[in-house]
Amino acid sequence: MNPLEPSSEPPSHLRILVVEDDPESLQMMGALLALWGHQPRLVPAGPAALDAVKETMPDVILLDLGLPGMDGFEVARTVRREPEGGASVLIVAVTAFRGEEHQRQAREAGFDRYLMKPVDIDTLRQVLAQAPRRNGGSPPLHPA
Repeated sequence: MNPLEPSSEPPSHLRILVVEDDPESLQMMGALLALWGHQPRLVPAGPAALDAVKETMPDVILLDLGLPGMDGFEVARTVRREPEGGASVLIVAVTAFRGEEHQRQAREAGFDRYLMKPVDIDTLRQVLAQAPRRNGGSPPLHPA
């Protein structure tokens, strides 16, 4: 199956928060996730991500590490401290940061997975297929 084509499986309707400061990467990831039947919410910075988490209770957060204002490590630590579902959301680093030290920091901050840019599309699809559905395919998020 071509990973850029819509999924032939029934849509899983994951609520996915994408946090990325590069506008083109943010839009491309959002388009790909929507094509796969998910409900992406797109935000360009850490503080906006924290607001979006509280508003939408995402199933998955795809989180860049190098963000302006508040880096991805701090966003993940803050989300994990949230009493309303912070422990159960799947947090995936999507980053250009390479090396064991960044991966160690990500684990300590509460990330579940670590994907390097450019992200392998098949790997991303597999990670999302294993994500728990906290919202059970609930209504779509408000537009990004």
